[in-house]
Amino acid sequence: MRRFRRFISAVAASVFVLMSAGAGFISADNTMTADQQVEAISVGWNLGNTLDSYGTWINNVTPYSVETSWGNPETTREMLAAVRQRGFNAIRIPVTWAQFMDDEGHVDDAWMARVRQVVDWSLEEGLYVILNVHHDTGEHGDDKVCWLIADTGNYESNEGRFATLWTEIADEFKDYDNRLMFEGYNEFLDMNNTWNSPSTGTGAYDAVNSYAQLFVDTVRATGGNNSTRNLIVNTYVASVDQVVLDSFVLPNDSAEDHLILEVHAYVPWNFCSHDGDASYTTFDDNCRNEIDNVMNRLSAFSESRGVPVIIGEFACESQNNDSDRASYAAYFTSRAAEEGIRVFWWDNGSFDYGNYAILDRSSLTWTDEIASALVDNAPDGTAPSVTETSESTETTATETSEATETAASATVTEVAETAVNTDETEVSDTDNSQSVNGNQISLSILLIVGGVVVAASYVGLFMLGRKMGRNKRGR
Repeated sequence: MRRFRRFISAVAASVFVLMSAGAGFISADNTMTADQQVEAISVGWNLGNTLDSYGTWINNVTPYSVETSWGNPETTREMLAAVRQRGFNAIRIPVTWAQFMDDEGHVDDAWMARVRQVVDWSLEEGLYVILNVHHDTGEHGDDKVCWLIADTGNYESNEGRFATLWTEIADEFKDYDNRLMFEGYNEFLDMNNTWNSPSTGTGAYDAVNSYAQLFVDTVRATGGNNSTRNLIVNTYVASVDQVVLDSFVLPNDSAEDHLILEVHAYVPWNFCSHDGDASYTTFDDNCRNEIDNVMNRLSAFSESRGVPVIIGEFACESQNNDSDRASYAAYFTSRAAEEGIRVFWWDNGSFDYGNYAILDRSSLTWTDEIASALVDNAPDGTAPSVTETSESTETTATETSEATETAASATVTEVAETAVNTDETEVSDTDNSQSVNGNQISLSILLIVGGVVVAASYVGLFMLGRKMGRNKRGR
């Protein structure tokens, strides 16, 4: 009878797995741990210099005017579909909130609706999504809008506003499943705008650690799926320097195994950036050695702290050396994968100054050699199913359009034209139809397989019963 019960349990488990896979089963009761989520990612892409754009010089601040202020076109669902179709299964959506917040941290409805629309499109296209607070940190002064600084005095002055901001973001997305991750902040700099490691002493580290803890506590307090959502925290300026890693304190978390550490690594800098040595354009052993050193440090950190690591930004700027850039991308991605680390290419959309772009967002064409190097050298990961949220995302899309249209009518007509664009709606409807048809086909195949398993199980049970009966009669 024990074998019989095990057999029944195995059959039931097999059918459940098949049905769950077909339905894209992801719920608050079946969340992925941080390790599982990182493992599920193959390779990611950044929607850079878009929703994170800013400038005190921008007149008539609207979602459209800000999103396009740094020269990139307005984001469309077609762009996000191109990212998924090219083989990336994760996207990082940097967002700067400062220009759409009041002094207490409350977010403008039209801006929140636009952010939600881009998140929805990304999820509907089958991407894991990281949503963050971006240039609210970073360099400050001049035309910058940064208000979060790695300084204890800054923390004391802004902790309430930071908590309000994250409460509103978390409440907006609390019912979204765990394909959506939150990243608390981008690159904290000290009062002197010092890169790599702070020049102002340990107070900078204390401030970053305090903001990280406040972020985790604030999101968890909103409940819903946020109680177990995987949350991402960064080191000082997302640096990989050993002294910075040593100074980072992992936040206490009411949810066990749901924190991820993020760093950024443009290494070697003089190869990766126009600010470096313009003559250093060949991917060589020096590049490999520096990448190896970074991966070894991050692997040791991950093991000692018991937390998975992602590299939320890495890239190499074009200096008419795409073949070497591809070699860099291939080595970086594969070397990270060896250590269980996942990487996200920083794409700023620019094919001029500071060109890290590999996707032309107007023509939707790729710098194919580099895109192939990233995708082909990444681990397989898993594609998050979009079937499970097909009904909810349809409702969400409607709510988003209505919220954006309402907010726009109260402010400027341009916002409504931006958030509820007729041409994009037609593309969205087409893509939705294709996604639903594809999911229905996949579900049908899985149901057929499940039926075969069940039928085979009944035959097996019948034969087993006959054998047991003969054995009993023989005794």
